[in-house]
Amino acid sequence: MSAKAYDQIQTLVDIQDDLNTQIIPRGTLGTIVECYEQPEGYAVDLATPHEDLVGGFQYANVILTPEQFTIVKSSSETSSQPIPH
Repeated sequence: MSAKAYDQIQTLVDIQDDLNTQIIPRGTLGTIVECYEQPEGYAVDLATPHEDLVGGFQYANVILTPEQFTIVKSSSETSSQPIPH
């Protein structure tokens, strides 16, 4: 298991959001919120642009396999940086 909670990821494939049947496009950024060992999987919060919502984004929580994403920033890199407000 190479990814960890709070790693920032980018999707490598289109993802089907099971809750609202939305297709989340390849290249979407997100954050790992939970890790599973058997089988290996990751609960990820993904943000997609949505102009009608306050803040401009809609969020989905999906389960991804390691082949569906790449890590763009490790949680160990972000833990020493202040959280922007």
